[in-house]
Amino acid sequence: MIESLTFFGGGNMASALMGGMQKAKRSPETLRLVDPDARVRQIWSDRYGAACFPNPEEAACRSEYWVLAVKPQQMRDLCLSIAAQEICLHPEDPRSEQPGSHGVISVAAGVRIASLAQWLGASHRYIRCMPNTPALIGRGVTALYADQPLDDRDKTIAQSIMDCVGKSLWVLEEVAMDAVTAVSGSGPAYVFRMMEAMQDAAQDLGLSAADARLLVIETLRGASELAEQSALPPAQLREQVTSKGGTTAAALAVFEAEDFSGLIKRALSRAAARSAELARHDEAK
Repeated sequence: MIESLTFFGGGNMASALMGGMQKAKRSPETLRLVDPDARVRQIWSDRYGAACFPNPEEAACRSEYWVLAVKPQQMRDLCLSIAAQEICLHPEDPRSEQPGSHGVISVAAGVRIASLAQWLGASHRYIRCMPNTPALIGRGVTALYADQPLDDRDKTIAQSIMDCVGKSLWVLEEVAMDAVTAVSGSGPAYVFRMMEAMQDAAQDLGLSAADARLLVIETLRGASELAEQSALPPAQLREQVTSKGGTTAAALAVFEAEDFSGLIKRALSRAAARSAELARHDEAK
């Protein structure tokens, strides 16, 4: 059980995390929210019983754990505002091993722990998380990373939050978070783009928009669940659908002629490189 938790930012991802915690009966004993939007504060107060603040004032910073859930471009200013509060030197949880040490869980893409520690202070225990948007319906996947040895409780707390909105895994090196961002963080957009293209093609072939949507979504859903439940790798599952000289083979031949695998590799490599570029930009501030 988390005794006290402050969310900085109450947008979609933060709401998904808190909603998942509530559903799993893992709500903290004391919940606080910092968000400048009065409408968001009212929702969190009504829905989750949070004590809400428009700014990171002293009372908002008293929690043992903080979840930083603002946009990456807002993270530096937020951290500097938190660090300016004297209460950060006196967290209310007596079990904290270091004076002024809070468990800091960041869900901001591309913001490295070194940057957070530079802006917020080196005494805290940092965990960086990369969820993706299917977390909004409890079907996300999250990678977690910590750059220092953490006690089991810190790791369990962070992972228990992320497990409320899907599945999770730990990576051993922070550079792997760039790959995670490219694969699962940005991945839903790739799937949506494929859906879009398949639905357009289906309509060009004479299907109605409603039928095209149903066929594409259920095909992708079913194929994903089949891959999850099967012990076979995707290549073998593909081969099981592909008859020599048949319709599937004809379509896949077009994919291969257009270097489909190479296209995917180049796209993910570019996304990972961009993630690293954004992180370096933050570190230079």
